[in-house]
Amino acid sequence: MTTLDKVLSTVENGLAAAAFALITVVAFINVVSRYFLNASLAFTTEITVNVAVWMTLIGAAIGVREGAHLGFSLLHDRMRGRGRQVLTVLIGVAMVLFFLILGWYGWDQTSSQLSSGRTTPAMQIPQWLFSLALPVGSALGIVRTVHVTVRDLRDPNPTDPAGDRTVDGGRRTDGTRETEAPA
Repeated sequence: MTTLDKVLSTVENGLAAAAFALITVVAFINVVSRYFLNASLAFTTEITVNVAVWMTLIGAAIGVREGAHLGFSLLHDRMRGRGRQVLTVLIGVAMVLFFLILGWYGWDQTSSQLSSGRTTPAMQIPQWLFSLALPVGSALGIVRTVHVTVRDLRDPNPTDPAGDRTVDGGRRTDGTRETEAPA
């Protein structure tokens, strides 16, 4: 793991945790307010929804980094040699294209909101601050996709999150399947 990767991982994890904590605290305050004061705080929905967008897009980049996104990997797992490398590159290119499109339209939306001066209804926060999550999350996704693609090309049998070396088909080097406990 490079220094840049460590720093980026720390920032991603910290931002995702902070966003989750903020959503939790704000939602809890609103529940308490409704229960004791019989009044809902209008700004809480605005904050939780918009911060959840940031959390989701940062989480998407974390998911790419950790290999946690759902995927159909049978073909990739069964391929060997040059065919596997080509498929790895094609998957990486498709993911980068997806993030580029998302980032492009996200930036278009963000710049439109910035130029129009659009604000959120309850708190009057500039809406572009929340929409900026789309291009920023896309940029993180591109960085992580390139990183994972290069890593997979260099080492086609990466270490799983538990630290065990895996081989094709989900079998660990200790002979157990990923769903089994090592002996």
